[in-house]
Amino acid sequence: MAEALKGELAGRRDLVGQRPQSRCRRSSWSTLAHLPKHLQTAIVNYRRQADQSGDLDPAIRQFLDRIGEKETSDSIMAKLVAFDRGQVELKAGTILSREWNGITYRAIVVDDGLLWDGTRYDSLSAIAFAITGTRWNGPRFFGLRDSTVAGEDEP
Repeated sequence: MAEALKGELAGRRDLVGQRPQSRCRRSSWSTLAHLPKHLQTAIVNYRRQADQSGDLDPAIRQFLDRIGEKETSDSIMAKLVAFDRGQVELKAGTILSREWNGITYRAIVVDDGLLWDGTRYDSLSAIAFAITGTRWNGPRFFGLRDSTVAGEDEP
């Protein structure tokens, strides 16, 4: 594996701007010459993976394009967390588990909702209400969202 990577790096003189072999422009590769080898290797690996499997999802690419250089790292992280929370999609067959008052409860994601205790529900919040008798944010109850205070077990 290491030898194959060394061979690819040796064959890619375009990293120092001498012989571009990828679909990137010569100027973009020549700007990598100042980077350490481990970053150059990561870029080569990413490009190989993107060429084989496809590049970033258009929604993610659009989101990243919106982040300007004037943004602070804290505001970028807040936006990334918000974006990530909006991207949670549970696929059929996923089993969500939560321990409540010493009992472990499991909900199964199906094509048309969720199953818990032999009953179909439309939302995780409805299941959390059935389990606890109080209103909860369902994704938070099942650990899909961070609580506002670590270790907090209140609705």
